Amino acid sequence: MGFIRSFKAIRGAGLFLLLLLFVGLGISPPAWALKIRIKGQVAVRGEKVTLGDIASFEPADDPRWRQLGRIEIASAPAPNGECMLSKRFLEYKIYSAIGRDGGIRLEIPGPVVIKRKGRLISAQKLEEIFKTFVRDHAPWAPEEMTIERIKTPGDLNLPYGRIRWEVRERGNPDYLGNVYLTVGFWVDDKRVRNVALSGRIRVVRKVVKAARRIRKGEKITEADLVLAEEALSSRRGMALLLRPGDILGKQARRNIPAGQCITGQMIEDPPLVKKGARVMIKAENDFLQVTTIGKVLEDGKAGDRVKVVNLSSGKEIVAIVKGPGLVQVYF
Repeated sequence: MGFIRSFKAIRGAGLFLLLLLFVGLGISPPAWALKIRIKGQVAVRGEKVTLGDIASFEPADDPRWRQLGRIEIASAPAPNGECMLSKRFLEYKIYSAIGRDGGIRLEIPGPVVIKRKGRLISAQKLEEIFKTFVRDHAPWAPEEMTIERIKTPGDLNLPYGRIRWEVRERGNPDYLGNVYLTVGFWVDDKRVRNVALSGRIRVVRKVVKAARRIRKGEKITEADLVLAEEALSSRRGMALLLRPGDILGKQARRNIPAGQCITGQMIEDPPLVKKGARVMIKAENDFLQVTTIGKVLEDGKAGDRVKVVNLSSGKEIVAIVKGPGLVQVYF
């Protein structure tokens, strides 16, 4: 045993003297082994896992670590996700890349857990994006509008980096009823994801309703109308007449039940001349104007062509309705 200790002491002293000799002669000593030690848990940001991500190198000033650190080991997990690389897998990947170089010592204590950093866009944030875009672009006043039943894909995990997004409306520029949006997300100016959002828009406005049952052909008066709040959630609501002035003096094109919202399809201008009524017939050309009395054979509104009997001659003619009790012919 004493001999062995003496031998080790002599060998250690010899190595030390050899190192001093190299230094004294200005010669670089031979490179010692580079130690690569695999960590147990690491966090990455990109899509790939490199040896530099999961290992430490000793000595740190060994120039070989820069090239070795770029060796690709595996694909990174999804943003905000994690995966585990086994010791056997790591040995295969690393030794396949560097070989069994005696100047490199590899230490893999066990498997390594890879976590990937990411940016979380919550479902609540996606709802806020939907509401903000609709309020900024809808033609309705915010106090009139209710946004409901918003659908999102849930929480969204994006790669780590600087995030921005752009929103586009798809097919319903009226922002009434079902509204669909597409949101494109960019990370560090690279487009990474498109997301579909949808929701339902209701607008509460005052509309004109029938205060009583209005029969077909009846002229509508102020007593026939009432203003009431109505929730509009479809394109049909866009056709509702919102001002009594648009309806007064018109006549019902069909029977309108009490409480019914009145639309343009339910009313029409009343006839200016009615079947069987007497009218004045005005006949004229560039040089002559003649008037006579006639009898209308059919109802007619302004601009309509109606059949009229000239009571003086008994002749049936076609005239244009010009006003209440007035028709005109040209010759």
